[in-house]
Amino acid sequence: MTTVHDPVCGMEIDSATAAGKSEYKGQTYYFCAPGCKKAFDADPEKYVGKTGGEHHEHHEHHSHH
Repeated sequence: MTTVHDPVCGMEIDSATAAGKSEYKGQTYYFCAPGCKKAFDADPEKYVGKTGGEHHEHHEHHSHH
């Protein structure tokens, strides 16, 4: 059994029984439910960036004069 994490909800799942999987940039991602796969497919960057411990959140700072 290979335990993987669903990148969308963070749930621990078995890759053999995952409800779906997607390949993105040479990496395979597994999902606990079709809804999670759909969310990932719609916006993979949103989920891929947050697993490496680096924060890629972009906050816009507009200066008001």
